[in-house]
Amino acid sequence: MRNSVMGACMLALSACGGAQDVEIEGATVESAERFMWAYTEAWNAHDTETLGRDFWQMTGSVEEETSRLEAVFAQLEADGYDRSTIHEVLVCDVEGETARAGMRFTRYLTSGDVMGDDMRASGYELTWADEKGWRITGMFAAAADEPLSCEAL
Repeated sequence: MRNSVMGACMLALSACGGAQDVEIEGATVESAERFMWAYTEAWNAHDTETLGRDFWQMTGSVEEETSRLEAVFAQLEADGYDRSTIHEVLVCDVEGETARAGMRFTRYLTSGDVMGDDMRASGYELTWADEKGWRITGMFAAAADEPLSCEAL
């Protein structure tokens, strides 16, 4: 329940994304970090198909994920959103097939101005699937006003 509610609320606040070119090598901190950086590339490309297929897994299907992401981007773009700059990614607690990650970022408008708060942060629950690699399976609030730490995630 927490994942569903927070996921729905936080998806609109999430930062960035790009195609997951990460070779599936196993559930490690390093592979999770590469996954999160690849996610930011897909996000900044506004590539909802790749995001839904390769990164998000919070609904029942890739089609549902893609549809939800298309709605998020439609609203962001209507508000003038262009891209996000990622300041920090931290992966913690890789235990078997799960991990937590945090990201601090700034969103920018097409005008080049900052969109909303200068610094934002999101937390992510990651789950490993051998045939797919890492997937974002939940989101939670993260503190934007200080550097990320595993204790705070």
